[in-house]
Amino acid sequence: MPGVRNFRDLGGYQTQDGRRIKKGLLFRSGHLADLSPRGLDNLSDIGLSTIIDLRSAYEAERRPGRIPQGSRYIHLPIMDEANREMSREIRGRIEDNRIDGFDPSYLILKAYQQFPTEFTPQYKTFMHAIRDAGSAPVLWHCTAGKDRTGYAAAILLRTLGVDQGIIYQDYLLSNQYVKRMNKWIFKAVVARGLKAYRMIRPLMGVQEDWLKASFDSIDREWGSFEAYVKKGLDLNASEIREMKDRLLE
Repeated sequence: MPGVRNFRDLGGYQTQDGRRIKKGLLFRSGHLADLSPRGLDNLSDIGLSTIIDLRSAYEAERRPGRIPQGSRYIHLPIMDEANREMSREIRGRIEDNRIDGFDPSYLILKAYQQFPTEFTPQYKTFMHAIRDAGSAPVLWHCTAGKDRTGYAAAILLRTLGVDQGIIYQDYLLSNQYVKRMNKWIFKAVVARGLKAYRMIRPLMGVQEDWLKASFDSIDREWGSFEAYVKKGLDLNASEIREMKDRLLE
């Protein structure tokens, strides 16, 4: 998809009952602000019913996405103020050369722990948008398509009955598809050298422990994943069966 990083179709993953997710229905990606004209045509050809933007308001305002005509756009800001503060802190440390002893990984880990707690309303709306789309294609994205988007993909796959091992494999694929440094990271590396690169390297990929932290947070907050789906995401057994019938083959 020209102009979009980390764009992929979840179709083909097998569920524990032997079915598979249909291809051409569930897509995840990075932001759409740099979508090329050819990429926009390609995205239009998919016939997306819904595009769900998980970026903060700050990110979405700075880099509006290019939306194919006819697609419904839903903005669900996640890590709104926290995202702005983290960006400011990292930029400030690089600019002031306050790099030693700082590891941004703990900030990301904290965010993953908050996904199933503080941001349950947004992820509930995400899951209901998938349900409401029926058998029509849906795309969800954040900036890099790896953290907020990765967690969204993980809870959807788990709800559909995909094995945990496959869920982690899909999550970790972002390490292959998110390789390009954005402009300010590149400038920081050029200006500050290896130390700056080592500090911000965790921001350029994903780690299995991060997603595990989300699932552990679900168990602590909700008691089990099943309770999270029922009480937090507000999906009953009948609705889940309907989603499976529409999305699996």
